[in-house]
Amino acid sequence: MSCANKIQFSTSIPPSEHLKNIRTLAIGDVLLVQEHQLNLIDNKGNWKVSRTKLDSKGLEKLLKHSLVSNLSRFSDYNIIDLETFSTIFGDRLKSIKPERGLRIKGIDAILNLSFAISVVSQEGQFDKVRRFQRHAKRKMGKKWIITEDSSTDRIITESYQTKTATVFLKGEIVQVKEGNTKLISSFSEVSVVSLGSGLIPGSFSQSADKKILPVFRKDDRSKEEIIGTMPFAELKHQTIGTKPHGVPNISRRLVLHISNMILPKFAPHSVLVTRTIDSGGDEDAVNLLNKAKIQQAKERIEEIISSSENKTAENLYNLGICYEALGEPRIAIQLYDEALQLDEGNSNVIKAIGALQHKF
Repeated sequence: MSCANKIQFSTSIPPSEHLKNIRTLAIGDVLLVQEHQLNLIDNKGNWKVSRTKLDSKGLEKLLKHSLVSNLSRFSDYNIIDLETFSTIFGDRLKSIKPERGLRIKGIDAILNLSFAISVVSQEGQFDKVRRFQRHAKRKMGKKWIITEDSSTDRIITESYQTKTATVFLKGEIVQVKEGNTKLISSFSEVSVVSLGSGLIPGSFSQSADKKILPVFRKDDRSKEEIIGTMPFAELKHQTIGTKPHGVPNISRRLVLHISNMILPKFAPHSVLVTRTIDSGGDEDAVNLLNKAKIQQAKERIEEIISSSENKTAENLYNLGICYEALGEPRIAIQLYDEALQLDEGNSNVIKAIGALQHKF
């Protein structure tokens, strides 16, 4: 096995195999089972800790609406809100005619979710050493001369604030068939999302407050020299930063994050893939892959592997790359498996199979 260039492409990953027969998916229970916020206040090492109830009013409803909207847009299913559906059509849930004209007969599966949110909010102050420079000059005749060029380190107090949320998510997919229900899949995930940070200065600046300059009106020194020799205490310090998002924005950030955790399980999604082109394969096909001419490389390899002597692990692997790049990962993994049977130590094949196996 010999290796050459790498090729990077986007490819589509389909949802799990056991979901392929679902046509109508209902969003059932969406329950926030626990929520709390831990507040950490740091006053230069003197910590205060408190717990408060997270302001989560309307979060469940917002998440359900988000799921109905996003799954309707990005999946191949007919998506309905089970609660609304039940209210309108009663307990039998026989049919509904949506605006797009499709007639749904019953429900194939129900998605139930429960989640918990733990928010950690931290703010405080800390001392930091900053270097301040003083530079003064005065005019002598037509020239300016430097009268002072010095620096000194001083301890200043800076503020910071961060907020993060940990989301614990559990979901189940219940199949509905002829009036009976059956659990066909479940999943759980934990994810951390930043809800914003602020008061951490991106820069630090000093500026003289012009209001104090009139005190020196009778001073014969130049303005530059006056400012340059002022005590540091009389300089106005400014830090640049922004506060974290408010409560409404936090709710939307959390809902978007949870939706993005769920969406790939039901909707085809694209991922960016990097594969190493095996230069031990057919030379013409390798050159085409190096130029990202995927379709031509595929046709070339399929033409030559009809001969048993060209049906090598290298060619089969490169052909798998072609199919994966063209959006056919299931065919690609079959080719990778076939290549591995011919060369069990082929590291490129092993990596490709490992990357694809957990997606089906």
